[in-house]
Amino acid sequence: MRCGVPLRVACATLWLAGSGCTALKELPRQEYTAEAQREHVQVETKDGRVYHFDDVRFDADSLYGSTRRDVEGYADEFATFDLALDDVQRISTRKVDWYRTGLVGGGVIAALVAAGLSSQSNSGGDGGVSPGGPRIP
Repeated sequence: MRCGVPLRVACATLWLAGSGCTALKELPRQEYTAEAQREHVQVETKDGRVYHFDDVRFDADSLYGSTRRDVEGYADEFATFDLALDDVQRISTRKVDWYRTGLVGGGVIAALVAAGLSSQSNSGGDGGVSPGGPRIP
């Protein structure tokens, strides 16, 4: 069973849109508490320590970050940290970079279109007759 080219293009587009290319974007200090909670956050402190949190909750003067720890067992374990906003040098969040995703997606779609056009031109219009003519036994 063969899938058509439009179906393959649609599947590739959905896959790229779902995964996407992500990048860390630094938040300006005045936007730290604009949202009460953020996901996929990297925090760098003034003394050089870097924390990667799955989610962070903000108060007026502090943040509470948690991350899942890789441990054996049936239950998930989480590590939580409390940091004062005065000790924070930089906060970055991981977001989809639509420019990069568009470039990758456009490249994939262009390759699929080129492959489709190439397969159409290779099928030829000779009606299935070999170049040497019919074979006589």
